[in-house]
Amino acid sequence: ATWLGHACYYVEFPNGLRVLFDPVFEDRCSPFQWLGPKRYTEPPCQIRDIPIIDAVVISHSHYDHLSYPTVKEISERHPNCHFFAPLGNKEWFTQSGINNMTELDWWDQREITLSPSETPTELQKTDDASKAADIRARIGCLPCQHASGRSPFDQSVTLWSSWSVEAGGSKVYFAGYVISMT
Repeated sequence: ATWLGHACYYVEFPNGLRVLFDPVFEDRCSPFQWLGPKRYTEPPCQIRDIPIIDAVVISHSHYDHLSYPTVKEISERHPNCHFFAPLGNKEWFTQSGINNMTELDWWDQREITLSPSETPTELQKTDDASKAADIRARIGCLPCQHASGRSPFDQSVTLWSSWSVEAGGSKVYFAGYVISMT
């Protein structure tokens, strides 16, 4: 797991799954890039520096956890990336032009399977043993105590949540600011 500032973590699982939690790469967390809370330090990297993002998990809709410019750039640079967010956020993603998204209620889970490319490379052997295995994971939406909202008019309209991700024999619990791994 690599901490990328505030609540953002990039986690690489033993089976190859790569998940980005609450990504925000902008200087300010607000609807305006010239107003609002400013970062104390520069992000440790840019989205273009992250080679693979299989899934993005969002804990709630506050600007410091759900950033339109960040999510948009991720969806453009990683078109196969799947986004997960709590109940009530699907409309925001759809209006943002992102349809590869699943919203979950507390206690809901989804199994995901990622299949490696069928395109052979020079490094692949011709026998079946060289074929990469599918990457399987379970993503679960869990209760937490917080709030949501992007304006004074939508406070607590969408759900907020913590998350569990299990893949390759490892488990991660993400509570919006804190990550725990086993």
